Amino acid sequence: MRYTLISLLFIPYLWFSNPGESTAELTCKSASGRTTFKAVMPSISYLESAEFSVDGTKLNFTFGDKSCIIADLDKNVLTIYLEDKEQKKFLKFWAIPSSFKKTLDQKGPGSQFHKIYTFKAKAYATEPRKGKELVTPQTDFDCTLDFQL
Repeated sequence: MRYTLISLLFIPYLWFSNPGESTAELTCKSASGRTTFKAVMPSISYLESAEFSVDGTKLNFTFGDKSCIIADLDKNVLTIYLEDKEQKKFLKFWAIPSSFKKTLDQKGPGSQFHKIYTFKAKAYATEPRKGKELVTPQTDFDCTLDFQL
């Protein structure tokens, strides 16, 4: 019984800390440069961290927050929904499929690979700046997704 309990506690550690796990880093910037969005997504399946910034004022999201990521890079699909634990802030992000371009596709030794995609995207979120509306206007972004194992 004791070994079963220890095994059950150890499984999440193995699931979320796989040293061979791929990592995707998303970096987006609006045309004016005033609004940015950055996210780190292991395996492009869950959120490690994210930062949405408008005029230097930031919203931060972490692993413990609610996240829903839908990614099918072969079909040019990437959508992200983030919400903090207290449900006081959120972010909705979606890529424009027709704008996807693979700018790097390298395979290294074994199963290692490195892919970089560029694309246009749209997002809106809880307004981080004081004295503004509750939600930001929808923002257009130029994005880069750097995905490597």
